Amino acid sequence: MNKLAILGPENTFHDIARKRFVPHYTPCFYENFDDIFKALSQGDVSKALIAINNSNSGSVGQNLDRIKKEGYQILEEFQLPIHLYLGSRFPNSLNSVAKIYSHPMAIKETQQYFRKYSHIKFIATSSTAGAIEEASKSSEKNVAVIASEEALHHHALLVISKNIEDEPDNATTFCLIKK
Repeated sequence: MNKLAILGPENTFHDIARKRFVPHYTPCFYENFDDIFKALSQGDVSKALIAINNSNSGSVGQNLDRIKKEGYQILEEFQLPIHLYLGSRFPNSLNSVAKIYSHPMAIKETQQYFRKYSHIKFIATSSTAGAIEEASKSSEKNVAVIASEEALHHHALLVISKNIEDEPDNATTFCLIKK
């Protein structure tokens, strides 16, 4: 079995890490970490790729503690540079954007960048790629998302700003684990 559990949907940073570091695995996308650990423990997948730490924001959930506590084996660790982009379905500028959808970690990692735009409302989503799905449901034209360059291009969104992360050396550590 060559199935790999990762946080989905496609084009999340987990998926980007999979494509870069372990492309030979077949991805199985899950909505949250609990479902990933459950699939791994029940044998639905052979391995999982889990974020454990971000150089800017710190620990990702309680993932590392859970890996150790529940007896999962860390096979490899990978560091993925995290570059965040602001994109929209419609031509927008930072001044015209009223709402931004993204994962709470991406919002946290861009606080300094957006500090002078107090008119913007931030809406947390389950993932950066999921933010694109949420924003696409909105009929408002002044909506944007924080996501990866790959996710914006995949969904044919217009790039408003690139490399908006507060720390230019921002990176996330991922672990390839098995039961």
